[in-house]
Amino acid sequence: MKAFFLISLTLITTSLFTTFSFSHEASEASVKTDLETYIVVVEKPDGLLESKLHDWYTTFLPEATSSLIPNQQRIVHSYHNVITGFAAKLTPQEAKAMELKEGFISARVERPVSLHTTFTPKFLGLQQNVGGWKSSHYGEGVIIGLIDTGIKHDHPSFFDKGMPPPPAKWRGRCDFNGKRTCNNKLVGARNFIWDGDAPVEAIPHGSTDLPWEEAYHGSHTSGIAAGCPVEGANVFGQANGTATGIAPRAHVAMYKACAVSCYDGDLLAAIDAAIDDGVDLLSISIGPESPFPFYYDVIALGAFRAIQKGIFVSCSAGNDGPYPSTVTNDAPWILTVGASTIDREIRATVKLGNNVELHGQSLFQPKDFHPRQPLPIVHPAAISNNESAAVCEKGSLKNIDVKGKIVICHMGQLRIEDKGKEVKDNGGAAMIVFNEQDDGYTTLATANVLPASHISYKDGLVLKNYLISTQSPTATISFQGTLIGKSQPAPQMASFSSRGPSTQSPGILKPDIVGPGLNILSAWGVSIDEATNPFNVISGTSMSCPHLSGVAALIKSAHPDWSPAAIKSAILTTAYTADLNGNPISTEQNVSATVFDRGSGHVHTLRALNPGLVYDIEPDDYIPYLCGLGYSEQQVRYIVQRKVNCSTPTLIPGAQLNYPTFSMVLGAGDQMTYTRTVTNVGRPFSTYISKVLSPQGVAVKVMPSVIRFKDLNDKASYTVTFTRLENVTRSSIIGQGSLVWNSIGDDGYKVVSTIAVVFV
Repeated sequence: MKAFFLISLTLITTSLFTTFSFSHEASEASVKTDLETYIVVVEKPDGLLESKLHDWYTTFLPEATSSLIPNQQRIVHSYHNVITGFAAKLTPQEAKAMELKEGFISARVERPVSLHTTFTPKFLGLQQNVGGWKSSHYGEGVIIGLIDTGIKHDHPSFFDKGMPPPPAKWRGRCDFNGKRTCNNKLVGARNFIWDGDAPVEAIPHGSTDLPWEEAYHGSHTSGIAAGCPVEGANVFGQANGTATGIAPRAHVAMYKACAVSCYDGDLLAAIDAAIDDGVDLLSISIGPESPFPFYYDVIALGAFRAIQKGIFVSCSAGNDGPYPSTVTNDAPWILTVGASTIDREIRATVKLGNNVELHGQSLFQPKDFHPRQPLPIVHPAAISNNESAAVCEKGSLKNIDVKGKIVICHMGQLRIEDKGKEVKDNGGAAMIVFNEQDDGYTTLATANVLPASHISYKDGLVLKNYLISTQSPTATISFQGTLIGKSQPAPQMASFSSRGPSTQSPGILKPDIVGPGLNILSAWGVSIDEATNPFNVISGTSMSCPHLSGVAALIKSAHPDWSPAAIKSAILTTAYTADLNGNPISTEQNVSATVFDRGSGHVHTLRALNPGLVYDIEPDDYIPYLCGLGYSEQQVRYIVQRKVNCSTPTLIPGAQLNYPTFSMVLGAGDQMTYTRTVTNVGRPFSTYISKVLSPQGVAVKVMPSVIRFKDLNDKASYTVTFTRLENVTRSSIIGQGSLVWNSIGDDGYKVVSTIAVVFV
């Protein structure tokens, strides 16, 4: 995980359990030390009432072996939506012994998972009282559940002035104590993690801690999705404006499943509760450290149960880009969101002694930094062979003379703010951070502790060449503040955004979509600039995910009867693939992005509200797809929560699912035919004509090429045949294209299905 993703919190990899300083008898100490939290899956007996599930779960527990671990405190979470099972504190021997009990299916140790806007609503085409915001009622009546680190309830982004009460269906609760309360904006807040101050063996999950936030990640994501308007929001005076969520009239419910660390048992419990409470959407900016089969991935499991209940699920794609096949949260029933840039930068310009200017970024822009003459530059990497000095790690500069100088730090794996603190602690006057090659043009505006600038890899090469050219290199840094429309081409892929193709399901194009995720201003738990309203600018797919959650809330408010699959289809088929200059969306290297970088493209909010046609999928439609992945019947049962027979349905490849995009692997001479069904949500008496942009080396035939609808909600099916052409010179092992259904007449509907091909 790259360190410059400010939302990537360090996972605790040591023991989950508190160690006591006093001694116990050997047997008791051994039991306590061996305890781990297991997620146990069992098969529900026919006719067992939901109200009796927890009591039945306790029958799987071993007899207590220590007075310190009473059986009534063994069960950490009791699930009844996402899976039939529970999380419990067990020794490996006790977990093994459960296998002999009738109804037992599996038990595994819980895994760690990672935490993966004054301007972005405007960037997404949303304006006060007109267009998409007006037609979607600003998301009114929709409840967005966020699985995250908690929330600062008294932040102005979560005030409820003018907000109506939540819909009558809302069943959630507010677990704050005393004066900490919820309101008509923040309608629910619950906690599902341990209280870190008490012995783990003595406290069930969620019994003492509050959904208050220490990490502030949850406040930031909540503010992006549905924060109410706050005027004059800024950080250090930068990115100033009215901060508002994408769906400012939507309600927020926070489910705290993470603090400094995250574990999937807590995450599963949070999703389980959100489904019970009656949320309309789930926004999850959390993901596994690597892709897992869907039956082994708690987010995929929880999300499937959610879509069965009509709940839309948006998840972050991960922060392991720009490397291929790093995308996580890639189940087809999840909207998987990558991160892109916006055309705003907070400029900090480095002027070298040879008068060459290098434009970088810094959130901290001191007004009193005006040296009378250029300052000398020191490059620790050229002085010391120690890699820690090159990246300015803590303690690495104490033997290097940096006092009064501008210090050059390589990007590496350390947060920019931590580099700056090391430079400042050793007397450095300022800092320049430059990217490694993989990070390209992606630069961060961070809350530095001293004058600084983060510059691109290309400008870093210019800087290094200058250092070689002179024995006395100097520079200054000047600060131009917040600039709109002056940055690199936008939107552009952020380097950290995880990429496809999906390792778990190559027949589904992932990520699905990209949205703003670089240098995003939103709510923060504390003020870092002594301002009245605390905000911060941070980056990651954690930020792009709630942008799309907000867009989905707008669509849900405008079309309350649409299924999660229909909402996703509206987002994918209306995305755009050109930047603001009319050129193809590019990567962090300034080369054209592929379909496995940006999915269907960048979200187009206004078009998504009125897509013309949608590709719908019923939850049961995923069963033949899951069987087609080669999963056993038991593994499919984990996901769909009922018995299945994989020999009964017609098994289908992933590309046959009624998905809004096409993704396939083609070998020499291969020919694949897939069927799709579209639903008319545009206008009655409408006609659509197909247009194909074929991937290089592939012939594409659509039958029929014209489809007609008489009424709204009418359906039409078509087939697409993909044939790999022989003796065609290709420039890549990847082919990409599109199938577009254009409406005839004044409607102007353009329904785009992206095509992705991997040649083998």
